[in-house]
Amino acid sequence: MTISGEREAPVITQSEKKSSGGLLAVAKVILGNGSYVALGFLANVVSANGLSPAQFGLVSIALATLNVLQEICGNGLDLGMVRLAAPHLEKNPGAAAAYYRAALQIKLLVNGGVALLLYVLAPQIALLVFENADMTPMLRWVSFGLMGACMYNYMLARVQAEERFSLYAVLRASNNIGKLLVLGGIWLLDIFTPDSVLGAWMGAFFIGYVLSLALGASRHSARAEGPYIGREYWAGIISFSKWVIASSFLFSLYSRIDMLILSRFVDAAEIGQYAAAWNITFIIDLMTYSVIIALLPQAVKIRHHSDFPDYLKKTFAICLLLAAGLTPLFLLSNWFFAVFFPAYTGSAGLFRILFVGAIITLLFHPLYLILYARNRVSRLAVINLFLVIFCTILGLSVIPTYGAEGAAWVTVTGRVFSSVLICYFVHLELQTIFSEDKVQAA
Repeated sequence: MTISGEREAPVITQSEKKSSGGLLAVAKVILGNGSYVALGFLANVVSANGLSPAQFGLVSIALATLNVLQEICGNGLDLGMVRLAAPHLEKNPGAAAAYYRAALQIKLLVNGGVALLLYVLAPQIALLVFENADMTPMLRWVSFGLMGACMYNYMLARVQAEERFSLYAVLRASNNIGKLLVLGGIWLLDIFTPDSVLGAWMGAFFIGYVLSLALGASRHSARAEGPYIGREYWAGIISFSKWVIASSFLFSLYSRIDMLILSRFVDAAEIGQYAAAWNITFIIDLMTYSVIIALLPQAVKIRHHSDFPDYLKKTFAICLLLAAGLTPLFLLSNWFFAVFFPAYTGSAGLFRILFVGAIITLLFHPLYLILYARNRVSRLAVINLFLVIFCTILGLSVIPTYGAEGAAWVTVTGRVFSSVLICYFVHLELQTIFSEDKVQAA
C-alpha cells in the first residue's frame, strides 16, 4: 500500500544519501522551488492579466484564506512528522512508516472536518468576515483545495524526511505545471472567471498528489509497525507537533493578516494591486522555505553541542548568498511590473516596500531551526503569538487610513520584529548550550 507504507522498504543507496547533504541539498530544493516560482510566475501572469484587478483581488483573498486554514493541521504537523520519523529511517524504518501513517490519518481527519465546515458555512463566513457575498463560491473552492493541499504536502514532507531532494524538486514544480495546464484549458474554453481560476489553483494540488504516487514518493516505506490506528504514534506526533502546529498556524495568520484586514477596508481592485506585489515577494519567501526544508533533516540529527554554532554560521552564509542574488528584483521592479503586469504598475512601489521585509526574513528566519533541533518549538509559538497580536493592532490602526501602502509597511514592521525575537531566542539557546558544555567539561 503506497499511502500506509505496508510493504518492505528498498534500500536507500549511499550515493543518494550523500547527494542530499549541505549545499547540494539546498541547491536541489531551490531548483524545485525555483521551478515552482518560474511556473507559478507564469500562472500569476496569466491569471492577473486574464482577470481585472478587482477579480484578481477576490481570488487573492481566497488564496490567503487557504494559506491560513491549511496550517490548522498542515506544515506544522508535517514538520513534526519529519522530526520524529527521520531519526528512525535507517535503523528502524517500521517506526518511521508508523509515524507517516499516523500523520496522514490526523491530517485527513482534521482537514476534512475544517473543509466540511467551510463548505457548509461559506455564505455566513463570506458576509461576516469579508462582507462580500461574492466570496461564497470561492470559499467552497478553498474547502476543496484544503484536502488537496493536505495530501500533496504530506507527500512532500515524506520525501523531505528521507532527504530525496531530487524527487522533491520534481514534485514541487509539478504543482504549478498542473495550474498552467488547467488555466490553459479554461482559456481555450473561454470560461476564464475568478471561480475557474481558483479552481485551477485548487485542482493542482490533486494533480501533484497523484504524480507523487506515480513517481514512487512512498517507495522507501517499510511495513508500518503497530496497529492501523497506532495510538502511540498519534500521541507522539500530537505531543511533539502541538507547538509546531500552533507556531505554523500563528505564523500563517500573522503573514496574511494584512490581506484579511485589507479585505474589510478597501475595494477589491486595491487588494488586487497589493496581491500582485505580494505574490512576487513570495518568491523570496520560497527561497527561505527552501533553506528550511533542506536543512531541517540535518538540524534534527545534530547531537553534539559543538556542532550548533557551525550549523548556524553555515545557514546564515547560505541565506546571505541568496539575498545578494535577489537584489536585481528590487532594482528592476518598475520595468518588471510594466512588462509583465501592465494593469498593475501601481504594485511596483508596494513590492519595493515588501521586498525589504522579505529579505530580512530570508536572512534570519532559518536560524530558528536550532530551536526545532533542541525541542524548543514552544518558543516559536510564543514569538508568532506576539506577532499576530502586534500586527493585528498595528494593521487595524494603519490600514483603514493608508490602505495597501499601510499594509505593506505593517508587513515589513512585523517581519523586523519577528527577526529580532528569533535572534533573541536563538541567542538564549546558544547560551544554554555553552552552559551545558561547561557542566559536561567539569
